[in-house]
Amino acid sequence: MTSHVEFDLRALCRDYGDIAAEASSCRSSAALFDFSFMRCIRVCGPEAAVIVQTLTPRRMDDLMTGRIRYALRVDAHGHVLDDVTIWRLDSETFEVFAATGGVLAQLHAAATSITSVRDLSEETAILAVQGPSSLRALAGMGLAAQLRTLPYFGHVQASFAGVGCRIGRLGYTGERGFEIILPRAARDVVWAMLARGARPAGFAAADILRIEAGFPLFANELLFPVSPDELGLARFATEPDAASGPRPSARHTHPIRLVSFQARCDCDPTLWRPPRDVPFPPAPGGLLPTSACRSIITGAILGLGYACDANAATHLIDVTGEFRDIREVSLPLYDPRKRRPRGGWHDDLSPEPAAGPSFI
Repeated sequence: MTSHVEFDLRALCRDYGDIAAEASSCRSSAALFDFSFMRCIRVCGPEAAVIVQTLTPRRMDDLMTGRIRYALRVDAHGHVLDDVTIWRLDSETFEVFAATGGVLAQLHAAATSITSVRDLSEETAILAVQGPSSLRALAGMGLAAQLRTLPYFGHVQASFAGVGCRIGRLGYTGERGFEIILPRAARDVVWAMLARGARPAGFAAADILRIEAGFPLFANELLFPVSPDELGLARFATEPDAASGPRPSARHTHPIRLVSFQARCDCDPTLWRPPRDVPFPPAPGGLLPTSACRSIITGAILGLGYACDANAATHLIDVTGEFRDIREVSLPLYDPRKRRPRGGWHDDLSPEPAAGPSFI
């Protein structure tokens, strides 16, 4: 094992001088992010699929080579521990991307004499180009033809200015985009080249974008013991075999759900996080905010948080005391059918709408 540092919000680049402009660039053209804080773990050998399956209830043995799957890691009580993306490289090789060391520890515990688990985090960089012009930003590198037909949650081996890399079509912004997995030694050179066509953006902009898209962050939404159902993400933690019986599910006195809300507040909610000692779950009528930002789309305070399932139409009170005039909203406001990230590109590399649902 390596000593790769755990996710630390303070250690990430907060911004490059203008958070709102960085986030707006991703919605209107293209932005460049560094997600190299993520762990990259390779599982290789005849039992690789079985070992990867120990991470999640979501089925993995039917994941095809060249495809990526998002999944939730769930404990014995039915609570979500964290989320992962799993890339299948070939019949006996997977790469797992996660933010916590628990994933690596669980894979090491499941490793066998004929299947290895290797932490590649210290030698791997992860850059993301996100936005409707993300393909155009990569076109100058000679990658447009190779990437234009890449399916959503698909990946391909490529050469980027002589650097071998793997490019996946996915992202954390609710927009079309790509993630580039490359040697850490080449990170600065590749970053400088990508920055010619995509505006560098820090984690504060990424936080705004993912809140607008309704995506959870493990360091915020998963601070509390919640089930996949309560997150609204049960489809990413389904049993691989119904005959094996259901896993235990989380039970609370008051059934809860993750909601999106608009509100007012007196604080600057940039990279806002909830206090760890707040009572959970919230009582009926209460809202426990887990994330908040000033939306670049609405200009209003936008957030995610937990409320009792029976409170859909009631006035919610923030149990932390930070937010007032709370109103539940549907997300994403800019793309209610969540089709934008699945859309492709016209011949001139401009965005085109999604043709239909995408299997991920």
